[in-house]
Amino acid sequence: MQNIVTHLTVIIYTIRKSKKQNGHFSKISFIGTPVWLVPILIIGALALVIPLEHTSSWIPMPKWAQKVFEESFTKEIFSIINVVIAAPILEEILCRGIILRGLLKNYTPYTAILISATLFGALHLNPWQAIPAFLAGLFIGWVYYKTQSVIPGIIIHTTINSIAMLFLFLPANRRDLLGLFGTHYYVVAVFFSITIFVAVCIIINRKFLNVAGPLFKTENTYSFSNNESSN
Repeated sequence: MQNIVTHLTVIIYTIRKSKKQNGHFSKISFIGTPVWLVPILIIGALALVIPLEHTSSWIPMPKWAQKVFEESFTKEIFSIINVVIAAPILEEILCRGIILRGLLKNYTPYTAILISATLFGALHLNPWQAIPAFLAGLFIGWVYYKTQSVIPGIIIHTTINSIAMLFLFLPANRRDLLGLFGTHYYVVAVFFSITIFVAVCIIINRKFLNVAGPLFKTENTYSFSNNESSN
């Protein structure tokens, strides 16, 4: 509940401050997502989870931190709604719909996505979630830039969080993919997941090639600002 209130407070504060400084706040882009893109996004998110899942173990987690995580993620219905529904919607509105959109008006897409992903990782307030959140934030930020909508990011975010919640229903020694698959099968799964993830990125890039410009462009000619100025 505290996370929901915090996110809502930050979003409302940002909108009000923008209105005070600029006299208006342009609408967050909820451009409709093509039906064919939904399964592509879900597959991409699932493929991303496999290599990212093990990154949280790069930094050893002390027992007190493990206890905090166990208390934070429970099987109660409110906890599930918070993690699977509320958090993805609010965090995507904040990190992509507000922060990334603003950064794209002043920085190149590459720099803007990198900064927003860093802030997204820092938002999780601990190194064990920050690393995978940062890497996932790069992908979600790129998808936002290509599609010009927060909806794809919400779909990706919801899929990733749903997988995390599903692990709570497994035995303690199998609550990670390495423990679930075993070392040999995990390595194979990582290889195939990376291949699938790259294929997903290629599909998205080709389908939305004319929507947004190249990622490493040198001029700040982002289409959002052009669209907003014309409205």
